[in-house]
Amino acid sequence: MDLYIVHSSLTLADFQKINAVTINTDISLHPIKVDNSLFDGAPTCKRISKETYYRIFASELLPKELDRILYIDPDTVVINRLDDFYNADFGSNVLIGAKHFDGAIDIWNRKRLGIKHSKRYINAGVMLFNLKLMRELFSSERVFDIIKKKKPILFLADQDVINIMYDGYIGLYDEYVINLDERCFARLLNKESFEKAKKYVDEHTDIIHFNGKFKPWKSDYKGELDGYWHHFDRMPSYKARRYYSETA
Repeated sequence: MDLYIVHSSLTLADFQKINAVTINTDISLHPIKVDNSLFDGAPTCKRISKETYYRIFASELLPKELDRILYIDPDTVVINRLDDFYNADFGSNVLIGAKHFDGAIDIWNRKRLGIKHSKRYINAGVMLFNLKLMRELFSSERVFDIIKKKKPILFLADQDVINIMYDGYIGLYDEYVINLDERCFARLLNKESFEKAKKYVDEHTDIIHFNGKFKPWKSDYKGELDGYWHHFDRMPSYKARRYYSETA
């Protein structure tokens, strides 16, 4: 498995820590350093840095020989194999992801951004990119034009930009599989006991996403899924290496 780490300021010590986990696995690391001045003028806030824009520019930053890439936010836990999702059929889509909200909020998000063709507004935390088609449609000028014209309403920054950029070119995947969050788990708890809901996650979910401001590594965490995070956080490095090899 090839792991591309796009960054602006990671140090040798940082990569030594990453290597400590991936050593003796079939994971190959590919660091790509970026000049963040490229994103001057892009909207940022406490939770959204310039680095979040790397996924928008994936087709420009990654090697040209790649035809697909899986992007995963760092506030996630991969608990099962990703083969089915990674090998999903793009059809005519630039990317595949999971919906972010349901009902009125989803409708409002699409109306707010002028999205007319995509069926749902997606969460940008887990996305499979069709780099071949993305290179044909991508325009850095359009990215900054969207930011310039819609900056006051880009409440979710680059996630909004992605949904606008690829309106009509976004495929949907089951959020209970690739982007299960606390909202998804709460829906399961409305139907099942905690034990049955957890069993469902263990057997059907590939990626758990701790989106929002509450994170399991912080003392103010509010939710039911922190056990998954702490399981891997406590895992010795040699067990982590074996796990990553088995799920890669």
